[in-house]
Amino acid sequence: MDSYRLPVQIELLEEGIYLASCPAIQGCHAEGRTIGEALDNLRSVAQTIYELCREKGLPFITGR
Repeated sequence: MDSYRLPVQIELLEEGIYLASCPAIQGCHAEGRTIGEALDNLRSVAQTIYELCREKGLPFITGR
């Protein structure tokens, strides 16, 4: 996988878990019990989206 540096938003939800999202990648968001876990999960989601986009010839990053 290529390497990207993209902005990430992290939010503490009422349930006490963290939501991490990357607005530059459509549908890229993940939850975790800690910020680190949410970011790890977000990387995994981003990698899956990246692989699917490459497979189907679709753009990975929104707005590029």
